[in-house]
Amino acid sequence: MPIREISEAFTIDDIVPYFQPIVDLHSQGVWRYECLARLITQGDKTFLPSEFLYLLEREHHVNTLAANMFVQCASYFRDVNIPWNINITANDLHNEELIHTLITHLASYPNPERVSIEVTASTALSNPKQLMTFIDKSMHAGLGVFIDNVGSCPGNIRALMSVPVRGIKLAGGLIRHYDEQDAVREYVDYLLGMCEQHSINVIAEHVEDELLLERVKRLPIRYAQGYVFSPPMANVRQAQQRH
Repeated sequence: MPIREISEAFTIDDIVPYFQPIVDLHSQGVWRYECLARLITQGDKTFLPSEFLYLLEREHHVNTLAANMFVQCASYFRDVNIPWNINITANDLHNEELIHTLITHLASYPNPERVSIEVTASTALSNPKQLMTFIDKSMHAGLGVFIDNVGSCPGNIRALMSVPVRGIKLAGGLIRHYDEQDAVREYVDYLLGMCEQHSINVIAEHVEDELLLERVKRLPIRYAQGYVFSPPMANVRQAQQRH
């Protein structure tokens, strides 16, 4: 997908969460939501992070994005009793102000265990000490951790299993190539066995069509996420209706 140029002026307050459901394949209900940043310009155009993050970095606002997203999502879900996740970057792991914001909000938040962060596998594997420090500082507040895009980069799977995480999200290509490539099948089977051994939830992500969904259902994977259920939507009610 080509990256579009953003010609309109915007502020960080124009970046809002969109919500994509993570579905429990056993109950067919929504298990939790991933909150994804979207820029909505004054001209009502919607942009992905890949299209606006460089502008935040240029204006030195990127360090405030995760905190801003968290505050918006915390307010949105405060009286909606369902779990939710936000994404953080490697830079966020070093952001003491973000950690303070998370802990302060969760101290008075109803059922704070509903809240989790997602970090990519590459970030987790490249910044193990920083991730553990982040977890040590925030876990007592109830915050959970998911590792995203597992299988998209080389790395020590056992190292990921040693992190106190609530779940991992399998990169979409793994399921797509599971039946065709022996190496992928061996990797996925090994990973699923490790997750079962450590009682870690597994989410198949980027499940975009019924064929991929049927492949997921043949595996010991309970949760899935993707356009086959719903694209990211501006509110939870829309996402529920699509699902």
